[in-house]
Formats: sequence, C-alpha cells, structure tokens
Amino acid sequence: MGADKPNGVVNYCRRPPQRPLLQKIQYGIWNPEERTFLGRTGKRWGVIGLIYLVMYICIIIFFSICMCGLLATVDDRIPYFTLADSIIGDNPGMGHRPLLYEEGALIWYDGNNSTHIQKYTQNIDEFLEPYRNKSLLPNGGRNQIECGDVKPPRLMVCAFNTSQFGPCSQEEGYGYANRTPCLIVKLNRLYDWNPEFYDDPAHLPHDMPPDIKEYIANATPQERRKVWVSCMGERPADVEALGPLKYWPYPGLSEVFFPYDNTPGYLSPLVAVQLTAPKLQQIINIRCRAWAKNIQYTASLKERLGSTHLEIMID
Repeated sequence: MGADKPNGVVNYCRRPPQRPLLQKIQYGIWNPEERTFLGRTGKRWGVIGLIYLVMYICIIIFFSICMCGLLATVDDRIPYFTLADSIIGDNPGMGHRPLLYEEGALIWYDGNNSTHIQKYTQNIDEFLEPYRNKSLLPNGGRNQIECGDVKPPRLMVCAFNTSQFGPCSQEEGYGYANRTPCLIVKLNRLYDWNPEFYDDPAHLPHDMPPDIKEYIANATPQERRKVWVSCMGERPADVEALGPLKYWPYPGLSEVFFPYDNTPGYLSPLVAVQLTAPKLQQIINIRCRAWAKNIQYTASLKERLGSTHLEIMID
C-alpha cells in the first residue's frame, strides 16, 4: 500500500503488495508500517491544517474589513438610495385591511355567521393594535404627540387616534355584523416622500369623485392640505352595487404625517371607509386610490400604481 524504502530510499515503482479487501481498507485508513492516516503522516496533516488555518484567518480578516467599510457608509435610519434612485421608486402604493393571506383580496362573509365575521374583525384588530397600545412600538410611543394641523418637531411623530373612526370602531365591530363593513385604507410608507396636494377647488382632476370634490370645496385652506383617498366600484355594475360610502375621520391623510423619515414610533395615517348600503349576495370589485399631484395612477390590474384593489361579497 505504501512506498518501498530499502536503505531509507523511497521506491514508488514497487508494485503494491496484494492484501485482502478488508486489510486494504484498514491500511487505507491507518497504515501501521508507515504510520500514516488516510495516506498522510501526522507531520503532513499538521502542515496542511496550518495552511488552511492561515488561509481562513486571512479570509475572515478580509471579510471583516469589507463589512466594516460597508457598514461605515450605511445609516441605520436613512436609506442610501431614496425615491427615484431606489428600486421602490417615488410613487407610493396603497394597502388595506382586512387582508387574509389565504383569501387574498376577497372579503366574503355571512352577516349572520359570527365565525365568518370574527376572522375579518380580528385581522383589523391585529393591524390596529400598535395604534391602541403604544407599548408595542419600538420606543413605547414616548415621542408621539397630538399634532393637530402643525407638523411635529424633529424626532417627534404625530399620534393617530383610531377613536375618530366613529361607526368603524372596534366597539361597533367595524360594522360587519350590520352588513355595513368598514375597510381600513392606508398609503404605504416611502422615505422622504412629500406629497403635492390638490388643494385648489378650481383645479381638481376631472375624474375625482364628486363627494371628494365637495369635501375639498367646503374645507378650509389648511384642511385641504391632504392626500385624498377615494373608493369606487371598478365597473358600472360595481358602482351601482357598492352604494354610498362614508370616510372616517375624513377622506384624506393629513400633511403632518409627511414626509416619513423612519423615526421610531411613527404610525401611518389611516382612513376608514364604510360601505353604508352595499348590495348583498353579489361580488363587488372595489378600487381605492390616493390623490396627489405626484402620485401616478394606473387602472391596470397587472401593474397597479397609486391604488389598492379588493372584492367583497356579503351574504
């Protein structure tokens, strides 16, 4: 199995001795004649181990230097790329609740079935829990203040009070048992994005819903500084089946919540949309969208911008 060593001279031309199979395996692992393990002496194993040890130490040092250099250029709070320079872009999307993973955008329940209702109200409860329990926030909500119409100081954030939701409150079961369900709509966070408001009643988009235009016309100049939110049926049949809507506390997101700068304790502003008289036993396709001069909107379901889509059916 090993090399011949007559007079201390290694001879690799010698034919290996013939041994039984088990002995060959034994000698392959440990050769008592040459005192080798897996074909190498202890000294050779030590040299190889030392080479690999030095190599991996060098790799670890090099990797650590690279990571230190990278982390030195990265801020924990401020993204390196923002808005148009980032993958996310500068056009905020929208989201809504309830949203069950296994059902996607479909809300389908029987108004007489408490089990059906509970799974949707629980989903809203879980989403709103940080708004009601400040201890769930990273800093316990100690930097939250009531802002009114004034933007908060640096490192402070505005509190959002869900008690303004009226009949869309937790105590009212979000209207699901009464077959007047509420949807919680929000604008997704986008770092350092500042909205450009539609605050001039004389220059509003022609396709903005009449009820939103009426609200803007009757609001004060300060109250008009909002990202407006509206929901509508996607098709004529959906518009008819959807019926009138109510927005709580109002159909917009106040400017005091913008821009988002990743300050701990920040909570996104919300709008509760109540379906006051939806048609029963019919799937209603709903599209909620945000209105600002710098929010791009597309009606396409394939590439949805500036809106969120859902379907609802009430038995």
